[in-house]
Amino acid sequence: MRLRHAESLAQAVAADLGVPGTSIACRTIARFVIDAYALAREADEPEAAVDEVFRMIEAAWAAADPG
Repeated sequence: MRLRHAESLAQAVAADLGVPGTSIACRTIARFVIDAYALAREADEPEAAVDEVFRMIEAAWAAADPG
């Protein structure tokens, strides 16, 4: 189910940027975002985990520069 949600998120991000829905950058970032929730749930400090994951996501997004 998570992959289905990630694909939907990737399509929405790609549409917002005006890039193809099959963009690897959009698909990868969407999967990271969806998995951040699961990682945070398992962490001793969920809020800190989300912050850490999203710092990495933001850096990856900046490096990819899809749009």
